[in-house]
Amino acid sequence: MAKMYGKAAIESEELQKRRWQIELEFVQCLSNPNYLNFLAQRGFFKDQSFINYLKYLQYWKEPDYAKYLMYPMCLYFLDLLQYEHFRREIVNSQCCKFIDDQAILQWQHYTRKRIKLIENVTAAQQQQQQLQQQQQQANGMEAATGGESAAPTPNVNGSASTADSQQTSSALQPVQAQPGNPQQQQQINGVASGANIKLELN
Repeated sequence: MAKMYGKAAIESEELQKRRWQIELEFVQCLSNPNYLNFLAQRGFFKDQSFINYLKYLQYWKEPDYAKYLMYPMCLYFLDLLQYEHFRREIVNSQCCKFIDDQAILQWQHYTRKRIKLIENVTAAQQQQQQLQQQQQQANGMEAATGGESAAPTPNVNGSASTADSQQTSSALQPVQAQPGNPQQQQQINGVASGANIKLELN
């Protein structure tokens, strides 16, 4: 019994893998407008079960599955096939030819457009990196200059205030005459009394 269960499990995995490969090939075939025209002319797009199958295949739009697609344009046509109007118009050979021509033009210019997009993205990334580096350098310079100017400020102000206080205190100190010089003492007393008279007059 164990061997039978093991064999059934292996077969189930193989069938899932086979179904995944078939669906991958079919979804990528949808990128060919001529194949869509072939399906439309044979009435597949009028079969509701086939329409439901197309809805089911939309899981290929998920990133985990889309990375396996070699022709990503098939997802665009898969979206268009969800609309009845497109399924009805793709029967027309002229419509098919117009879509085919547009697809060929897209493939011809795809490389040039892709390179241009990559260059634009790269240039934007480089510009952003340069702006970030300039901003970091500016922040570093501001921090350095700010620290240097902030440190010596108290010392300069302190020395200046000390010098001013010394000059002010020396100016406010009364003039003391040297002992033993009465003439100088009389001059000082006269100046002081004159100052007092002026103050009283004012």
